[in-house]
Amino acid sequence: MKVVKWFYVVVLFAILLMASIASAHDGWVQSNVARVKLGEMVYFDMQFGNHGNTHRDYKIYGSKWDINKATFILHRPKGAPVDLKSRIIDVGMDESKTVNGGPYVDKNGYLVASFQAGQYGTYIMDVRQDMVVSYAPERSIKCTKSIVASVPIPWADYGGSLSGFDKTLGQILEVLPLNDPTGLKVGDTLTVQVLFNGNPLSDACLTVIPRGKQLPPFGEENPYDLMTDTAGKASFTFQEANYHLLVVHKDTTESGVLDGKVYTQTKYTGDLTVIVKPRATGPGL
Repeated sequence: MKVVKWFYVVVLFAILLMASIASAHDGWVQSNVARVKLGEMVYFDMQFGNHGNTHRDYKIYGSKWDINKATFILHRPKGAPVDLKSRIIDVGMDESKTVNGGPYVDKNGYLVASFQAGQYGTYIMDVRQDMVVSYAPERSIKCTKSIVASVPIPWADYGGSLSGFDKTLGQILEVLPLNDPTGLKVGDTLTVQVLFNGNPLSDACLTVIPRGKQLPPFGEENPYDLMTDTAGKASFTFQEANYHLLVVHKDTTESGVLDGKVYTQTKYTGDLTVIVKPRATGPGL
């Protein structure tokens, strides 16, 4: 009898573990380009994962932004923001499976959206999600952004003439670029400010994750983990042409009830994705 009872305990633990793996992820949004010419299309991939090595691997895992819980807002150079939810496409197929005798949904792929740049200036894709997770009494608030500039000549050097990239969106945990993130090249430095409820967040760990790069384990000294100063600022100099995810977390003991679900703690995630180009244009492939 004890053996049977222990078996069910193991099965329950396995199911809860699978739910945790499926849900305890970070989300980000990335564009296909950092700059476009007027009238060209911009495509956003809204991906989910970044679970390995303490959320520091930039890999897609079996989960997605919840289209019923998340918001997908495009901030334009001029005019009111536009809700892109009606344009969201799910490019993955979910599969219902049985894991250790229990139901499990394997969520493949990710969400995508697109728009045509009809104005000169800076566009900011703003994605947020607020929900109580399924595997614990925990509220998860995720805030992410990606920035694209519509310009006459995408490869030109605009110096400090571009603006709008440092617009605060009111995300609870927000990574705010303080210099233009749309023209970054290898060797350039990006300075950001981390805001929590609109105020600078000091002594926060900001991790810079190049796509595909294996970072040292969390806690080991490395150049990819930065600490914000008293003004919530941190700077990073890019060493490779690649996508880079800048992500920060904050855990609190805030508790309450959301959508009828009780939570005893709250975890915040804020991130920004940027594209870094080569310093010099080579012959290519």
